[in-house]
Amino acid sequence: MKTAAVFFSGVMLSALACAPAAAETVRVRLTARVTSVNDPGTLLHGAIVLGQRLTGTYVYNTNTPDWETGTSDFGFYVPYANEARVRLVSGGVVFESAQPTQGISIAIDSHADNGNGMFNFRSVDNKPLPSTMDVDEISVQFEGAGTVTESDALPSVAPDLLNYPTKMVTVRGPGNNFEVVADIETAELIVTGALELSPAAGSFVPTQHFDAAVTLPRNTTPASAQATANGVTLPLSYPGTCQLLPPDQANQRALLCPNADAVLPQAAGAPIEWTVVLTNGTTLTQSVNWTLAM
Repeated sequence: MKTAAVFFSGVMLSALACAPAAAETVRVRLTARVTSVNDPGTLLHGAIVLGQRLTGTYVYNTNTPDWETGTSDFGFYVPYANEARVRLVSGGVVFESAQPTQGISIAIDSHADNGNGMFNFRSVDNKPLPSTMDVDEISVQFEGAGTVTESDALPSVAPDLLNYPTKMVTVRGPGNNFEVVADIETAELIVTGALELSPAAGSFVPTQHFDAAVTLPRNTTPASAQATANGVTLPLSYPGTCQLLPPDQANQRALLCPNADAVLPQAAGAPIEWTVVLTNGTTLTQSVNWTLAM
């Protein structure tokens, strides 16, 4: 397996920070199972234990330039500020990259040359824990011969886990004073902007009542849907309070959520994010700003 060490001067970092934002953003949602916890100083206070679930996302942009241009089978990428992030949660503990940051790197070793590739997403600039303890490293790694190592280019797809014997998340504290390792069980691509939300963004007076509608892309069927605000689950869900309507003439289906205005006090002005999982496994997200006028 190849490795790369890249040193970036202050001039290079400034140039990266000023570079124009690119448009092709990849978001991958993970679910993992904790397989190892090393916390001799009880810095995690027992909040994370073996077998516990770890969930979260990593995000990057496929237009990030490759710094390892001398080889055709190894790529090394440092995303521009605000164009990559990672957030993982387990047992109420949040491990999250700082923003804005250029402390994220992505290394890709293509499996085309020897049948064994590697994809490593690594963040070394992270938010401290509530105890002020630093988080030195958050990494997501896949090793094998699947969809994210077909070449040394940044992939626009989620990894197909069956083809990666090694698929793991690792979180470490300073000097390895704590370490959490989890085996990834699911990885799915999040598609944004594919949902149509009604009503559109707006401010509503306290006595103004409305139902909400979430229209899906053509020829798709939802398996589940959930609305959240600031990470708090709202009582708008399917199956649950929302109803699945029959397809229209364009073969589009919609979810109708009665009395959606009732969640506005709970959202407290935060954007409401809808997450819809389709029966084909695709995850769609879209947010809307519904605020309560005072």
